[in-house]
Amino acid sequence: MLDNVRDADFRRDDEQGILVALFRWGVIAPVADCDGLAPGKVMALVREISLATHYFPGRGPVRVCERTVFGWLAAYRRGGIEALRPKIRKDHGTSRALPEDLIARAVLLRKEGPERWTSTLLDILAREGAFEGKKIPHRATLDRHLARRGASRRQMGILAQKRTIKMRFAHFGDLWVGDYHHGPLVLGPDGRPRTSKLGAFIDHCTRYPVSDRYYLAEDLPTLRDTMLRAFLKWGLARTIYVDRGSVYRSDQLAYSLLTAGSHLVHSKAYYSQGRGVIERWWQEADQFEAEVRRREELLTIHELNELWEAYRELRYCQEVHSDLGRTPAEAIAEIVPKPLDPEIARQLFLVREKRKVDRKDATVSVLGQRFVCDASLRGSKVLAYFDPADLSYVNVFVEGRRVCKALPQVPGERPEPHAQPPEKPSQSVDYLAMLRRDFDQKLIEQARPLAYAQLDIDADFGRDQFVDLVRQLAGLPDRAGVCRDIGAFWDMYGPLPEDLVRIGVEHAVRLSARGRHPQVYLYAVRTLVLAHWRSSGKDPAP
Repeated sequence: MLDNVRDADFRRDDEQGILVALFRWGVIAPVADCDGLAPGKVMALVREISLATHYFPGRGPVRVCERTVFGWLAAYRRGGIEALRPKIRKDHGTSRALPEDLIARAVLLRKEGPERWTSTLLDILAREGAFEGKKIPHRATLDRHLARRGASRRQMGILAQKRTIKMRFAHFGDLWVGDYHHGPLVLGPDGRPRTSKLGAFIDHCTRYPVSDRYYLAEDLPTLRDTMLRAFLKWGLARTIYVDRGSVYRSDQLAYSLLTAGSHLVHSKAYYSQGRGVIERWWQEADQFEAEVRRREELLTIHELNELWEAYRELRYCQEVHSDLGRTPAEAIAEIVPKPLDPEIARQLFLVREKRKVDRKDATVSVLGQRFVCDASLRGSKVLAYFDPADLSYVNVFVEGRRVCKALPQVPGERPEPHAQPPEKPSQSVDYLAMLRRDFDQKLIEQARPLAYAQLDIDADFGRDQFVDLVRQLAGLPDRAGVCRDIGAFWDMYGPLPEDLVRIGVEHAVRLSARGRHPQVYLYAVRTLVLAHWRSSGKDPAP
């Protein structure tokens, strides 16, 4: 038994050794249990095995002689299938092509300069005359012996890298990974070929591209467009992970994302492992761009985006992702979007630049356009906040405080100095609120003769008729959101008399005109409903 254990210690225990053992067992299986057979019958079986052709995986058809069959059979009876594993060579690990003193010299040279390449070590040994008429061994041969002696560059920490882990996030929006990818040539607005850039953000949980589009430049306006498309459709992500490109290093962008509840994180320089999700996704873009380059004519940027949208949705989003076990389209179908408010989204991309207000016309210049500031700011240094995509106005700050909203200067017209208004005392009466209260009271008095006891509630005037009547009287569009708001009012206060509804809506139309928000007209109807409930002793609705 001890001999068997010692023998097993010198047999290969890797996959190839197991494969060889299974092959040998398959060959001797017909005679493995032949204790009850006559010697002549056993010899006939062994001869039949030796004449047959056997298939060895990875090598092909092979023949086995009778002596080998008897040897394998004896080993199997002695130690089972473990004894069929091939033995390890007794000189395994020793060098046959390189002398030990030469390997020792190479180890010493590597320890003296761990950063030296193996090819440099071979060159030093050759110049020292270590090979003298012999063929210089291959670099991989010396690498193998250095690694066995713990002298490889990776073992000595020169090529060592931090161990990476596979990140997983349980919820949509926990991490978005963003980057730019250089795409194919397209026709620019001037008709000249230009390199397109694909800007994208991918959700790590669902592997779904929340925003991706080809552009003609890799700059802040294209980043703004990519992010806005994601925020206005899906909402903010908790963490946005990008590289250290200049377009992502805006302090204002990082600060604005933090105030909105998102965290902008930059990866380490020259380290792309953390962005593996989007780096892998670029391979999908490469396949698409290979098809684009086969076209005879260049596309415009708009034509390229149209083709990319179809390719992405029908190829990438519909293919099962190996990490998800399902398609990105199936994963994103379970997500409920939470779009960001457009005004909040706009504030995220405001650019701030220092400016000096012109002493003559009290204007500041932003992107070649002049904006009129308050006359008291002439000659002052200010901070201009503006949206490069919307120059309808510029917010002007002085010492961290917003002092005015500068509007574009009218061409050919010089602004007049603004007079300082006198300080006004605090108001002791809200005149407009008084008028509104009296106006509502007048409406109630007008409708007071109407009581539910005197008004017939027509069974034909139901929810749908109520929605159509309010929408027509108020001049509201036939949209799902409008009908939903009006129908919700009926669900809470209905059924209602048609005359009462007409009075309320017409009153609101006289006050606020047509085409306003549905709640403007429903508020007037609600005022009448509550007034009648109180007059009849009923409890008001919540």
